Amino acid sequence: MWRCVVFFSLAWVANGQLLLAPGSKQAVEMARYFDSDLNAVEKESGKLTCAIRPYPARLSFNFQFWTGYDVIVPAIQFAKRGRERPMVIALQVTPRGGGKERSFMFQRAGLPRRIPTKFWETKGVEFTLGGGFVVGPGKYDVALLLADSSGRVCHKSWSVEGKKIDISTQVAPGTVAESGLESWKGIAGGQGKLSVYVHAAPIMRRRIMTKLSPWDRNLLLSSLTSLLNAGGYGEARVTVFDFDGRRVLFESENFGPADYDRLVDVLRDLSFGTVSLKTLQGPNEISFLEGLMRKEVEQKEAGNAVVFLGPSWRWGDKISPLLREQRAQLPSAF
Repeated sequence: MWRCVVFFSLAWVANGQLLLAPGSKQAVEMARYFDSDLNAVEKESGKLTCAIRPYPARLSFNFQFWTGYDVIVPAIQFAKRGRERPMVIALQVTPRGGGKERSFMFQRAGLPRRIPTKFWETKGVEFTLGGGFVVGPGKYDVALLLADSSGRVCHKSWSVEGKKIDISTQVAPGTVAESGLESWKGIAGGQGKLSVYVHAAPIMRRRIMTKLSPWDRNLLLSSLTSLLNAGGYGEARVTVFDFDGRRVLFESENFGPADYDRLVDVLRDLSFGTVSLKTLQGPNEISFLEGLMRKEVEQKEAGNAVVFLGPSWRWGDKISPLLREQRAQLPSAF
């Protein structure tokens, strides 16, 4: 049980997914876990039922290979114990060949809050945790260990590859780094103003969809920051919306680093699990889009370009005459 005590003492150093410094006390403690028999750890501490689903390494628009995982956990396991504190996730990532050292990452895994007690007592109810990191070209072995606050654990190992490409990436071959989405320095400089409308929805539709996956968040945020970094504009007006829910999630007239931090939290906490009565009674999708464009057209300071960013929404009614009229009043749109 000593392993679990040390494991949770590390939890307080991690806010978000943290890449531990090589040779640090935390990294040394983490290495002791992964050098031991994880099956024995599970037997000693108790088994936590979970399904760990890795993502392949995918090249993001900021030229980094992003990879990650979802962890699906049945809620009924926590009806009597294990939800007193956040769960914790530990990762070991080992590059193959080249003598590169293995890397360790650590994060807290928040449990659902402000929900009925019956949530924890109902069979078939699950919640999903997840995370991600970036790698350079090359092959890597990954091991993940998840533990709840009562010490129960589950684990999985897999391999991932960032395939060699003909252009240089931001992360060197055989290198592991944090996701890169934790911070953004802001627009470097340019001229004019850009309006960006971000559709916050999963890139690939799923039969059951309650949250944006780590990959969805990575793709939306890296696309947005890459656009702002390379677009050549001096300012950006950013609006983030949920088309199915007909709601505006985030607005910033002059998007900067503080707004970016706020947007990261909005996308992480976004839930599609319920639809409000107001949405069902309110405007349809076309009317919602007309409202967004009306606000854009009526801006006192017109932008130089408008970009719609994100996955396409499902086919619905044809574009209305009002939307055609509004489109004619917009600057260049992409």
